[in-house]
Amino acid sequence: MPVYLDTNIIVSYVNPRDSLHAEARRLVEETRRLGHIVSPLVETELFSVYSRTTGLEGEELEALVLYSLEEVGARVLRPSCYRLHLEANRLAPLLRLRTLDLLHVAAAHLLDADMFASFDTEIRKKSRLIEEATGVRVLPPLPARGST
Repeated sequence: MPVYLDTNIIVSYVNPRDSLHAEARRLVEETRRLGHIVSPLVETELFSVYSRTTGLEGEELEALVLYSLEEVGARVLRPSCYRLHLEANRLAPLLRLRTLDLLHVAAAHLLDADMFASFDTEIRKKSRLIEEATGVRVLPPLPARGST
């Protein structure tokens, strides 16, 4: 029953000044018992985000990425690159997501995640389509219209 964590969940979780920190913390803690997984794409995005926002490089940058993954209890699983691209190609006309988002959804599916945790609005808007196409449920759900 693993939960695939999107990069934005991890960054929000480790940064107490992030506007979504409390929500990320709640989501990660509520799903921790299910197990958290990420793909190498998440690792690469963490390297990219942290290098741009902190100016770190080398061992310090790598340490921050590893720390972030450890803090959320995420295991890095590596789907076959070929299978990842085939799955993304299959999902592209169904989901019509941006490339990186599409690759994350494809990776979550190939890695047998039951859930995909993301704050990405486009992913959350297409949660029903994603679940129909892959069987992966998107968390957290968008708030109902008219709710605060």
